[in-house]
Amino acid sequence: MTVVGCGYTGRRLLKLCRDAGRDFFGTVRSAESLQKLASMGAGAGILDLDVAGEPVPRAWLEHRAVIYMAPPPDTGTTDPRIRSFLARLSGTPSVLVYLSTTGVYGDTGGGTVDEETPPAPGSDRGRRRLDAENALRDWSREADARLRILRVPGIYGPGRLPLDRLRQGAPVLRDEEAGAGNRIHVDDLAAVSLAAADYAGPEQLFNVGDGCHASMSEYFRVVARAAGLPMPPQLPLAELLARVSPAMRSFLVESRRVDTSRMRTALGYQPLFSDLAAGVMASLQRQAD
Repeated sequence: MTVVGCGYTGRRLLKLCRDAGRDFFGTVRSAESLQKLASMGAGAGILDLDVAGEPVPRAWLEHRAVIYMAPPPDTGTTDPRIRSFLARLSGTPSVLVYLSTTGVYGDTGGGTVDEETPPAPGSDRGRRRLDAENALRDWSREADARLRILRVPGIYGPGRLPLDRLRQGAPVLRDEEAGAGNRIHVDDLAAVSLAAADYAGPEQLFNVGDGCHASMSEYFRVVARAAGLPMPPQLPLAELLARVSPAMRSFLVESRRVDTSRMRTALGYQPLFSDLAAGVMASLQRQAD
């Protein structure tokens, strides 16, 4: 297996593969990240998709499951990195799993979306991911290659909890304006990525998540309770939007309930952390991982 963009989630997947006796190779962008992966016992190579380069070595790809986790750039409405990757392929993977985002659905006012819901991204972040999905579908048809797209919600886990924001007293959206949210624990995301790589059925697209639709405000309170921190103050939407980064705004103004039934039935994957409080507590207990 090869993971392109082997960072936080990819290192979790490495542990799963190591425990299962499966081979693993990860690509990273820096010598420092390369050393970190090598110290964990993984094969690794440097692949910078922002610069022109030689074809991706055939040995990294040919007849291997490839899980693409590299994010798009932070600006624009397209993903030149995925196009760079596809243009530099020197072999055909046995399957390519792409980690997209549920943000491609846009705002539904808390309504439910499933894989048949037409994408309608309301942010450039969502538009970049949808562009990548479309580029991969075109490649899959032309190369006659297997493609699995996972639409991923917010990721949390050890080292990825909003503890600093809570300690600083950062406010959250008041409950009457806080819409439904969607999340997945990093261990579940790693495991469902592996399940998608092994899946031999006809489906190409899967929503993934824990099935809990707590708002972001409730998520912060769950973390605060588990960590013994003060409850965050609440503010109206207009006031809060003036205080947050542009990247955070789409999480505040968009609300939807993501149906993950296909993940549970077709992939046969049941999340380890379907209970948000249990997932947060497990993350706190392994905060240094």
